[in-house]
Amino acid sequence: MKITYFVNAMMLLEGTNSRVLCDPWVTFDRQSASGLYNFPETALTREDIGALRPDFIYITHTHADHFDPVTLSLFDQNTPILVSYYENNFTERAIRRLGFTDVRVADPADGLALNGDDRCWIEPSAVYSQVDSIGVFRIDGQIVLNANDNPFHENQLRRLQQRHGPIDLACVPFNYLGPYPAFYENLTEREKAAEADAKKMRNYETLVSFILTLEPRRVFLFSAEAIYGGAKALLHPYYGVGLAQEAVDYARDRYDFEPVLLSEGCSFDISTGKAYGKFRERRYETEREYVKHISKTTGQFDEGGSFFISPSERINLTNLLTTARINQRKWQARLKTSSQATYFIDVGEEKLYRLSLTGPDVTRVRQSDISDASYEIFRIPYGLMVGLLTRHYNYSNVKTQHMSFFREPNRFDSELHILMSYLQL
Repeated sequence: MKITYFVNAMMLLEGTNSRVLCDPWVTFDRQSASGLYNFPETALTREDIGALRPDFIYITHTHADHFDPVTLSLFDQNTPILVSYYENNFTERAIRRLGFTDVRVADPADGLALNGDDRCWIEPSAVYSQVDSIGVFRIDGQIVLNANDNPFHENQLRRLQQRHGPIDLACVPFNYLGPYPAFYENLTEREKAAEADAKKMRNYETLVSFILTLEPRRVFLFSAEAIYGGAKALLHPYYGVGLAQEAVDYARDRYDFEPVLLSEGCSFDISTGKAYGKFRERRYETEREYVKHISKTTGQFDEGGSFFISPSERINLTNLLTTARINQRKWQARLKTSSQATYFIDVGEEKLYRLSLTGPDVTRVRQSDISDASYEIFRIPYGLMVGLLTRHYNYSNVKTQHMSFFREPNRFDSELHILMSYLQL
């Protein structure tokens, strides 16, 4: 059985009977509909991707760097798509809307049959059970675990390892993208640099935790290799991401394991242990021309973009946000949320919209007049806010590439951010 790597979380698992492509996402010709771009730049063409013709496609979740309608349009719509079960299955619905006719939702216990004796088991992430998934594949008798960018959850990983036996190849993250600290305006540049370094080291520690828990024969480090368009591209040094070789060196100081390092187009035969192609680490410093180009792109919600709404056409969103807040409260109860956070939405106007998880009211206030001791501000382009309210966009898919944030104190409220996906009409 062979694994071929492309970019980010996109890889092909190829056995005698089954060929499974995971998370196809390519930003061809330096163009992106989502505002998120491959990093480093890829040389892949539409013809390259169309020629893959996988037997199955596994979509781990609907974040833009894992679920890309442009790349998916290059495949036959009769191709079976493998997805996890979710209580509210955004992923299944999104794929069906693209016209795919064979979407297979995995039973968490029985899994899904592939070709021949091959099989896979896919289940929701134990941490983000509404968003992400983790998959285990048995192809040609080899066991491959695809953790994509799942947070570490010891009990879930131990259960999978005990159920499926020795893991031949664990594909696990060593980086995690996200808005913090690069896009948090409450931090100075010095604080962003310090927080980015601390985040990188936490990611390396998470890698070690994956390895110690799964005890795999081999480890492939991948995922979270992307860059945001516009001015956010220049903030890459504050993303808090590291380098694969550095992560390997760090982890091997803690545990002796066999790493698999692959660059775009490289392959590794799990059965024989032979690698095809040379690993070449590319970083921010080697991609400066590409970064500069990406930094000058216009986003779809910027002036001149396809979803820009001019100030003369905007309305007061209080009534719409009040209705959306009522719907959010229902999910708050369903998810048994304990957070009582106050949050503000800034759509680029003089006053912000104030909302709170403690009640349904929506009011307006200038940022200079905020009296709450604890709060978070979500700075959202007006056009995107309308799209979020009307369910044309999902918060978890667009928050990083199109939004910025301010919070006081500097403390992450995970429940609030999960609930932002349910602030909808």
